[in-house]
Amino acid sequence: LKERDFPGFLSRVVASGRSSALCLQNLYSCSDPAHQGLTLALALSESILAGKGAWRVHGGGFAGTIQAFVPREMLETYRAQIEAVFGEGACHVLSVRSAGGVRVKLTKM
Repeated sequence: LKERDFPGFLSRVVASGRSSALCLQNLYSCSDPAHQGLTLALALSESILAGKGAWRVHGGGFAGTIQAFVPREMLETYRAQIEAVFGEGACHVLSVRSAGGVRVKLTKM
């Protein structure tokens, strides 16, 4: 990102996600393999975005979140298709500040 290679970043996000899915196999619980919402959400994301963004499992897996980088012009289509499968409110849109992360130091008052 420091080199402003956003396409390279997105490619690495997808590769990292594939590694999680194939090597770690952390998309569903072995005790409940019939429920594969993460696997479905990732497959839908790949189909909807068709190489124009990125998608991967996010967090610890199993419980059910993915992270998707969606081009603005595709956002409403992406949201509508994801929510058609998983229900209204299943897709949460977040924005990233241009300043990036900052450290907040709390002091006693």
